[in-house]
Amino acid sequence: MDNIKLEEKLKAELSDEKIKFIEKYSLEINSRRQWITRRNNTPERLYFSHKFILRNNILEIVFRKYQLCFAKLKYFRANIEKYDFYKHTPKENFIKTELWDAEFFYHKQSGTMIDFRYLQQIRKVEDFLELIEWLDSFEKE
Repeated sequence: MDNIKLEEKLKAELSDEKIKFIEKYSLEINSRRQWITRRNNTPERLYFSHKFILRNNILEIVFRKYQLCFAKLKYFRANIEKYDFYKHTPKENFIKTELWDAEFFYHKQSGTMIDFRYLQQIRKVEDFLELIEWLDSFEKE
């Protein structure tokens, strides 16, 4: 089976939001059933296996894309209702979107935008806990 037919077959197993995520990042399936990207004459980058995308929800998939740790995933899984999802364009500024398309969490109580790239930079659990504590302080007011 060639890759195009394989990709069509495997996409048919996925939800619409997972397919939209794959299309947003121009992911392709390779012969080992891994979703990869090839851009700008750089080596291919592995995002995840097909088994991973089948078994996980869109939050886990987005967190894998941004290489966010389990502590962050665990927190956002338990507190996702406290957040809306946004992306940014220079022309339209911040646009509310769905999780598969998000680049920012908007903390509803504080009005704080949290860039996924900022979350990537947090390496120490203590620093992440400090951020959570600060965000939680807005809920007490």
